[in-house]
Amino acid sequence: MNTCHVRGIFLAGLLFSSAFTYQPAQAQGLFGSRGEEAQTPHITLARAEIALEIPTPLQGNDFDTLLAQATAGSGATAAKEAATRRHTDQLRQTLEAQLRAFFTDEEVPLVADNTALTLYNFVDVVVVKQLSGLKNTSEYELERGNLSISGDFHFRVHSPSGQVLKEKHLDLADLNLKEKYEIKTPLDGSGSEDNTDEKLEKVLSQLVDRVLTRIDDDLEADSLRELAGRRD
Repeated sequence: MNTCHVRGIFLAGLLFSSAFTYQPAQAQGLFGSRGEEAQTPHITLARAEIALEIPTPLQGNDFDTLLAQATAGSGATAAKEAATRRHTDQLRQTLEAQLRAFFTDEEVPLVADNTALTLYNFVDVVVVKQLSGLKNTSEYELERGNLSISGDFHFRVHSPSGQVLKEKHLDLADLNLKEKYEIKTPLDGSGSEDNTDEKLEKVLSQLVDRVLTRIDDDLEADSLRELAGRRD
């Protein structure tokens, strides 16, 4: 056989074989880029909207004294408003701090730009003071009871265009949050020992812990990637 003809056949076969070995690699590169894990979206934390109703701080167990304090007007009202502002700020700061820590653990970038998802949180909390017992001695009056939580929490995740991608509601009464309080009021007129404010702060912190436990699956990185993949 002609040597040139044999060489031509050999080269043609080599090129044909190379083409087949190259095409799968090229195809693998294309499918690989499509099959790669979607990039974790950025998220922006909107300022939490909080409505908080707490009991009016009253001192003493005598009915006439309590009634006088409740109807005193500016004194009791101002005390309640100041306490409400303080605990509202505390609740917002605790919620936002724990969300930031959660997203940091999930490696979800917290930024504010026109490509980010936005998380809105709404908390409507009612704290009820339930008296469980009164004790009177020759030296002091002792009031004991419970602080319980009811209300509603819900969140919404919005796309950059404002489309609601995910929302969820929680009935706060289902969290079964309670704290015991105690007020000891000496009869000699000296200052009372009242841990109500401390217990209120504690139960609100527990509220944030319980809420995040209920919603963390909805906000983890994989869930956000899924939401971002079906936006707009």
